[in-house]
Amino acid sequence: MTQTIGPADVAVITGGASGIGLALGQALAAKGAAVLLADIEGPKAEAAAQAIRDQGGAALGCFVDVADPASNQALAEFAFERFGRVTLVFLNAGIGAGGSIHKASRANIEWTFAVNLMGTIDGVRAFAPRLLEQDIPSRLVITASEHGLGLPIRGGQATPYTASKHALVGLCEAMARDYAGTPLSVSVLCPGLVASEIWNGFRNRHEKFGGPRHLDAAFGQENRMGLPAITAAERILRGIEADEFFLFTHGRDIAEVARPRAEAIEGALARFWAREGEEA
Repeated sequence: MTQTIGPADVAVITGGASGIGLALGQALAAKGAAVLLADIEGPKAEAAAQAIRDQGGAALGCFVDVADPASNQALAEFAFERFGRVTLVFLNAGIGAGGSIHKASRANIEWTFAVNLMGTIDGVRAFAPRLLEQDIPSRLVITASEHGLGLPIRGGQATPYTASKHALVGLCEAMARDYAGTPLSVSVLCPGLVASEIWNGFRNRHEKFGGPRHLDAAFGQENRMGLPAITAAERILRGIEADEFFLFTHGRDIAEVARPRAEAIEGALARFWAREGEEA
């Protein structure tokens, strides 16, 4: 079922102060939707919202720490109190942490899952009941990654990040089944390389996971040279309007990542049947 995003929509976006989140806010506002940009960098989110208002759009900015369940609940309460309804929720906040699993510190692994996985789960738990209760068409969009579909050839080791994004794809697939037949739809966003600050998330690392770490300017240069975030956002919104479950920012990159995994599974199944018989 196709839909048109426009002035009737109210969107909440976590990780909304920069990167894909901010670009989604800008693209949605350009379509007439009201947007709430929520970010752990609250003042930056409000400045971004002010810039949208200066262009004639409807936007607010606020603080959220997605790693804190109470903060997710507070965000949902604020959004519904302020707007009365919400039609689009982008659980987009995420961080990148690299290293093989035995070399990455346990603190960084826990931080990655606290933000990327548990932060998303707590966001769903905060918003889904309210979205269902309002009984109007709405959509949850969760940002996973091309890492959730396979292993990109480019880039180094990012095992904690990759594992967390695989988990998000599975979460979305299960949620889509859970909410089938309700007014709530689910999409999983699997972006390729988009210009953002995701690999500079250490600047906001919580004290209990080791505290902030400010990286030199050269770090993450490749990521900042990715697809312009506004181009990615426009492609994402067209995917939502087409009622897609999988949302992409790139085509060739995603095929490069996803096809080898699918082929490996098919090959393993063929060999299994050859050993065990077609009825196994």
